[in-house]
Amino acid sequence: MQQNKVYYRTNTAKRRKHRNRRRYKYLIVIIAIFAVVFSISALIMKTQSVAVANGETTDEQVSDSQAEQTVSQTIQNTEIENNNAENPTIESGYDYSKPVPESNMAENSYFDDAVFIGDSRTEGLILYTGLSNAISYANKGLMVDTVFTKPVINKNGEKLSVMDALRQTNFSKVYIMLGINETGWPYNSVFIEKYGKIIDEIKTINPEAVIYVQEILPVTDKVSQTHSYIKNGKINEYNELILQMAEEKGIYYIDTGKAVADANDSLPEDAAIDGIHLKQPYCEKWLNYLKTHIVTE
Repeated sequence: MQQNKVYYRTNTAKRRKHRNRRRYKYLIVIIAIFAVVFSISALIMKTQSVAVANGETTDEQVSDSQAEQTVSQTIQNTEIENNNAENPTIESGYDYSKPVPESNMAENSYFDDAVFIGDSRTEGLILYTGLSNAISYANKGLMVDTVFTKPVINKNGEKLSVMDALRQTNFSKVYIMLGINETGWPYNSVFIEKYGKIIDEIKTINPEAVIYVQEILPVTDKVSQTHSYIKNGKINEYNELILQMAEEKGIYYIDTGKAVADANDSLPEDAAIDGIHLKQPYCEKWLNYLKTHIVTE
């Protein structure tokens, strides 16, 4: 009886040992299979990398690249459409980086629906040329910031700022000349930023209006050399900024200085009472230049 028990225990131990060995074999086989699969995957990935490095691409990679290009093009098209929506006055084919080209002379009636915004020089233009059919929102000392704040325009029994008066006015064209009083400002960037806000506000008030910005007229050499801050050099700097702004915002720039300047791009000594404000003959030259530099539809 005792011998049978010993035999049973011995056989049971052998069977357990045999099962354990089989389990180890299965585990080794499974590990080997995973190792082979991993090696094959790594080899495939390496092969694809080499193909890409050599300029070869798979169909999926080509498809992904085309999809990325399509998305990029869609984004660009959307940005272009948004820019055009923000600048509704931009006309296809017009070069806003250049001044308005010469055209046939318009009649005075062309200014029937025009508003002139400017300082005392614009006041002189309206006064000396008899351009009474146009609306004058000009005032001595007016600047690109006080256009919004200084109550200088009489409108329906009220004193309003130029911009507030413009909101109550029917117009189709706007002529602007501002900047000579601002030549004493220390920062050019402040000047052009505030000028740009005028343009943006006019577009908000009347998106269909034709906007002409005129370059700042020069002064005489004597004034440029002796005045504390009004210098032709500074005026030229401002005019460059105004031209750039016109291009960016899609509005029309008129190089008005050519109407009155001499060969040195200065105002002739006999052109102005004080070297700054034009006499009547030169105001008429100025107006005639505007009449021959208009945008024809």
